[in-house]
Amino acid sequence: MNKRTNFKKWLLIIGVPILVVALIIGIMYNNAQKPYEKEKATAVQKVKEKAALTEVEEVYLYKSTDVFYAATGKDENGKNVAVWIAQDGKSEPIIKPLDTGVTEKEARTLFKKEAGNAEILSLTLGIEKETPVWLFTFENEKGNLNYYYLSFTNGKWWRKIENI
Repeated sequence: MNKRTNFKKWLLIIGVPILVVALIIGIMYNNAQKPYEKEKATAVQKVKEKAALTEVEEVYLYKSTDVFYAATGKDENGKNVAVWIAQDGKSEPIIKPLDTGVTEKEARTLFKKEAGNAEILSLTLGIEKETPVWLFTFENEKGNLNYYYLSFTNGKWWRKIENI
């Protein structure tokens, strides 16, 4: 058997299983994302419907003691606003102009000042005890999980849960 035939045989033996595994992982990932994408689509619909947003820029799913949909976008007057809506729809939406609160970019800057070079795992706009917050989830240098809550209204650190 020549070297070329031997190489083709090994390429098939190794390449085909790697391709099959990659395909399976891709399908599993796609299926895992479907519920999240469906929930995001529901959030966009509710925000447009209940808060009269004409344009939705960003949507956040916030799960704590209650589940909230939060979004930033433009209202019917073209004003940039942030909106919080309870998933169950039992309460009125909370709508605040973005220029009176902390934007995501400003929140990231404040976080960097507070936590240094910690890598943010997630940043979510949410609401805790009727306080609109930015929730930062990150690992510290020891690998411990941390949650920092920044008040959307005044940019002060509302709560920190560290070293979980």
